[in-house]
Parts: sequence; structure tokens; C-alpha cells
Amino acid sequence: LSLLGYAKSDIASDRNIMVQKLSGKVHVTRGDLRDAMETVQRRFFVGLTNQMEESIRRFNVVIGIDQSDEEIKKCMDQNVGNNKRVNSNPHPMVEQGSPEWKALAEKNDLDIRLYDYVVQLFEEQRGIIESYAAALE
Repeated sequence: LSLLGYAKSDIASDRNIMVQKLSGKVHVTRGDLRDAMETVQRRFFVGLTNQMEESIRRFNVVIGIDQSDEEIKKCMDQNVGNNKRVNSNPHPMVEQGSPEWKALAEKNDLDIRLYDYVVQLFEEQRGIIESYAAALE
């Protein structure tokens, strides 16, 4: 099955999977998206894979891991330093605007909106994280 074939298939459980998981529902609506956004905003410090080092730094601050510790530095360098992606799988790139991208985007429109919100929230949480970091110093 090609990616386009998969994207155009009727596999309902693969649509908007993050909104589904956050709402506990299989068939989700815009209202469920709003609820998912509120859940993420109220209960999570978010990280982004394209900002992995910063995300891990933030998580470490929140849970109180001392990043100056040599073992922690070594672990960070081995796993996320210089944009390493140790725990990732290769996937073919899908160009935005391609038929595959359009078909996937159409079926995952709520997840795309949720992702856009998470990117915004990542920036909004910067100040909160910095206040945590300052309190630990």
C-alpha cells in the first residue's frame, strides 16, 4: 500500500490520533480539539523534536535534574547532542502540498491544529521554565 493509498483509505482509527488520545474518543470533533488543547496547556510541559536539546533542558529543569553533572552531560551528548536522533526511525519526506501531504492533512486536520498550538505553547512556556531554573540556582 502506497502512502497515498494509505492516506486515502478509510482507516478511521488513524485519524487525529493525538486528539483521540487526549480526549479518550475515537471519533473527534472541534470541541474535542479545544478540550485537548486545554488539557495540554493545563497538564503538560511540552517539547518539540525539532528543538530536542532545548526540550530536554526544560524537562530536566522541571524535574530537577542537574545538567552540570558529568554523567548527565555525557548522556545528553550521546543521545541528543548536535541534533542526534538516536530513538528515531527513517521515514520518507512528504513534501507539503503534495497529494500525499494533502490527503494526510485532510484526515488529520485536528492534530495539525493541535501541533500548531503546541508550538505556540512551547514559546509561551519559556518564561515559566526560566522562572523554575532561576529558583533552582
